[in-house]
Amino acid sequence: MLRSLWVVIGAWLALILTSGARAESLQVVASVRPAALLVQELTAELPVSVTTLLPRGATPHDYALKPSDLRTLVNADLVVWLGDDSEPYLKPVIRKAGRAIQWEELGAVERLSLRELQRGDRVHGDRVHGDRVHGDHDQAHHGHDHPAMHFDPHLWLGVDNALALAAALQDALQLALPQHSQQIARNRAALAQRLQQQRQQVQAALAESPPFMLSHDAYQYLEQDLEIASVGAVNLDPEIKPGVKHLMALKQLLQARDVQCVLVDPTVSSALLDKLDRSPPLHRAAIDPLGWDFNGEHYSLWLAQIYQKVKGCLLQP
Repeated sequence: MLRSLWVVIGAWLALILTSGARAESLQVVASVRPAALLVQELTAELPVSVTTLLPRGATPHDYALKPSDLRTLVNADLVVWLGDDSEPYLKPVIRKAGRAIQWEELGAVERLSLRELQRGDRVHGDRVHGDRVHGDHDQAHHGHDHPAMHFDPHLWLGVDNALALAAALQDALQLALPQHSQQIARNRAALAQRLQQQRQQVQAALAESPPFMLSHDAYQYLEQDLEIASVGAVNLDPEIKPGVKHLMALKQLLQARDVQCVLVDPTVSSALLDKLDRSPPLHRAAIDPLGWDFNGEHYSLWLAQIYQKVKGCLLQP
């Protein structure tokens, strides 16, 4: 009997202690995993709990918030999201959350224009600009009705954009955790050094890189950072099926330019790539733009993994 009592008391004390620890932790919610990785790197070893809102396999285009998501947002001390244009599904609820950082609206963020001929919901005709095929898509939009984007939303793949968010995060985190201000500043300085150094190293390694292709036109910021340029993309929008004319034009370009490498977004069907493949087969490097193929917790390490995949694909023997 006495032993059972002590077991109950122990469980009760453990519950109190863990509840207190949760209450003392700063609760940060990031809409996408790359933003969460940035927060985690800036707050390493600090009392901060980071939650990623968008689950694996979902995209900001079609995600519907669950009641548990609403509770998570309302209870957050800080919300980091892309913004109105990239994540319209969050607009109605973000004002109910605590402090929020809108990544795409930060003054230092560069928002690259969508590739020409990608604007709007449909692209008509077989179009080739110079040596780059931008693609025609089937007329049908499969019932989707998204507002036209005027910039490429994959801004987290650019180092300078990541550093812009890191600066905004430092201000917000130091305000919330003044006792850890110096550590947060040191973490940000170390992050900046790592990102700039590894970008320079990979730029040098890829200075004479061969042409390559994309399965999905989602890597424009990465291409700009590494000073490389793809010859074309199978899909401009994963939700719109590419037309036959586009696939034929792209296949001809692959042969003319002797393309050996394709960067693959897992959201794009491998069947489309199979239609373009040849012998010897294209070397495929899988890179999830949303970071779910990375098992770590730091943004710089995730980007380093992407760089290694790009190098391995482009510089294959």
